[in-house]
Amino acid sequence: MNVPFVDLKAQYLKLKSEIDPAIQSVINETAFIGGKYVEGFEKAYAEKYDVKHCISCANGTDAIYITLKALGIGPGDEVITVAN
Repeated sequence: MNVPFVDLKAQYLKLKSEIDPAIQSVINETAFIGGKYVEGFEKAYAEKYDVKHCISCANGTDAIYITLKALGIGPGDEVITVAN
């Protein structure tokens, strides 16, 4: 028996009418980095979680780097985290 861990296609099909026009708009405006869509996401995320700031990142490594810098953690400081 093959049970999919996450059925991304089913999730996509439920939201297709919202996702496709949004992606096409980004492509048409060539707004791949920054811009009004990122600004809108960051604002909505900050409001949803009642925080002052939200900085979107390309990946988890960037998020960790920004967080460490914001906290003043640098060379010589000890950071303990999970192995994976």
